[in-house]
Amino acid sequence: MFRDRAVLVSVLLLTVLAYLPLAGADFAWDDVALVADNKYTSSFEHWRELITADLWLTTRLPAPASGYYRPLLLLDLTLDQTLFGLDPAAHHVHSVLWHLFAVGGLWTLLRRLLPGATVAVALGTVIFALHPLQIEAVALIAARNDSMAAALGLFALVMLERRAPSPPRLAAGAVLAWLALLSKESAVLLPFFLLSLDLARHRRPLGWARYAALVTSLVAYLGCRVAAGVGRAAVPSMSSIEAVADKVLHIASVYAGLVVWPWPLTPARHISYLPPLGASLFGLVVLLGIVTWLVRQERARGLVLAGLAWAALSFAPTLLATLDKGLMGERYLYLPLAGLAVAVAAAVPATLRLQHVALLALVGSIGVRERVGDWASSLTLWEAAHADAPSAFTHAGLAHYLRVQAKDPERARAHYIGALEGDPPYTDACSSLILVHLQLGQPERALHYGLWALEERGCQPTADVLEHLALAYAQLGRWDEAEAAALKTGRGAFAHEMVVLGACASRRADWEAVSRLQAAYPGEQYIERVIALLARTDDPAGDALAALAQRASSASGSKSASGN
Repeated sequence: MFRDRAVLVSVLLLTVLAYLPLAGADFAWDDVALVADNKYTSSFEHWRELITADLWLTTRLPAPASGYYRPLLLLDLTLDQTLFGLDPAAHHVHSVLWHLFAVGGLWTLLRRLLPGATVAVALGTVIFALHPLQIEAVALIAARNDSMAAALGLFALVMLERRAPSPPRLAAGAVLAWLALLSKESAVLLPFFLLSLDLARHRRPLGWARYAALVTSLVAYLGCRVAAGVGRAAVPSMSSIEAVADKVLHIASVYAGLVVWPWPLTPARHISYLPPLGASLFGLVVLLGIVTWLVRQERARGLVLAGLAWAALSFAPTLLATLDKGLMGERYLYLPLAGLAVAVAAAVPATLRLQHVALLALVGSIGVRERVGDWASSLTLWEAAHADAPSAFTHAGLAHYLRVQAKDPERARAHYIGALEGDPPYTDACSSLILVHLQLGQPERALHYGLWALEERGCQPTADVLEHLALAYAQLGRWDEAEAAALKTGRGAFAHEMVVLGACASRRADWEAVSRLQAAYPGEQYIERVIALLARTDDPAGDALAALAQRASSASGSKSASGN
C-alpha cells in the first residue's frame, strides 16, 4: 500500500513540475473569449445564466448556438474569478489541479482492476499523466472540461467498480457521473466503459443497480438540459461531412502518429492542411502493431480489450467536433488515452521494472515542459504552430494575433497574404486581408488584394468583405463604387458601411439620409467619422465637410444643454 501511494505521489509531483511554466502563462486562444471576456463568469450573480446557457452563447463573440451544455465548467470558471479575478496563473493552476485529480482517478481505478501490480499501475498512470498529447487539455483553460469530465467520470467508475456496491457508493457514483455530464457530454459513455470492464472480468454485466445509477445520472442531466432550453448542436453541412469522411484514414493516421511519437505538437491541425497520407501512415502502422501485441497478451486479455474499446469509443465522437470547424484537437485524445493506459497496464510484462517506468516518466515530463512554454500567450502559441507545421491556416492564425495582440499589422499582412496564397486558400482570412491594409493606411493595396481574393482565390463577397472594400473605394475617392459595395452588404446597421453611406449622402447634401444613418449607428461620434473619411480623400467636398461640422457642433451643443 505504501509503495503504491509513493508511486502516485511521485507521478503527481513530476506532473506538477512538468506543468510549472503555466504559472507564468497568459490566457491563450479560446481562453480570451470563453474565460477572460465571458459575459457571465465574472460573478455568481449570473447564476441563472451560468446553469442554463449554451456554452458559446456566454461569450461576446457573434457565435451561433453550439449545443454544448456545460454549466459545471462555467461555474468552475466563475469560482476562479470570484477568488482570484482575472489572474491567468490562478486559472492555470486550477486546470492543473483538475488534471491531477483525473490522474488520481485513473490510478485508483487501475489499483482496483490490477491489485498488487504496482509496476503496471504506475505505467498506466504515467502514460495518462505525462503523455505530451495531454498538454492542450491542461494548458488551454477553455478545455478544462476535458479533465473535469475525465476526473469525475473515473471516480464514478471507482465507486461502481465492485459487483455489489453499497447504497452510499451507488449514490456517490450517480452524482459523480451527473457532474461529469455537466462538464462535458463525453461522459455519456460511462455505462459502456462499465460494461466493458464487466465483460473483461466476468464475461457478462453484473449488478444492475450500478447501471441504474448511471442511467439515473443521464436522465437527470437530460432533464437539466431540457429545462435550460439548450438545443442540439448545429447540423454539419454535407460538404463538411464529406470532407471528414474522405479523410477518416488520414485523420486516424495523424492521431495515431501523435500517440506513438508526440512531436511536433500544434493546436493548428486542420483537415484541409494535413501532411501527405504517406508521411503519416507510418504512425498508424506502428500503433496497429502495438495494439496487435497488446491483444496477444493472454494474461489479462479481457482488460486489454476493454481498454482498447474505451479508447475507440471515446475517440469516435471527436470526429463530430472536427466536423464543426475542421480542427483536429490534441485535447480530443485526453479521455482515449485513459483507455489506452488501461490496455497497456493490463498487458505489461512481468519483466518490466519500476525503474523503467521512472525513466519513461522522466522523458514524458521533459517533453511536456519543453512544449508547455509555447502556451505563454496566443501569439507564442501560433508562432510555434506556424514554425512546426506551416500552412495557410497557421498563416491566418498567426496573422490575427500579430494584428490584434502584437499590434504589428505590417507583419500580419504578409501572413494574411500567405493564408490566401495557400493550397487551398484559407478564405476565412479574406476580409482581414483588406482590413489590415486599411489599418496600414494603404487603400490601394487593400483594394488590390481584395479584388485578387475575390477574383482569383475563391473568396465570397460576404458582408465583411464588402464593407471593407467599400471603405477602400471611399478612401480612394471612388464614391460610386464605394456606395455600391456598401449597399450590397445588406446588413444596414454595421459601422464601416454606414460611415461610407453617410459620406456618400453628405456629398449629395442628402441630410435626411445622414440623420437616419446617424440615428441607427451602433456607437457614438458618427458625424466625426464621416468627416474623417471625407477628409482623407483627394476630393474633400468642402461644402459637405462644413455642413457636417456644423451638425456635429449643434449635436454637441444640444448634449451640453441637456446635461445642464
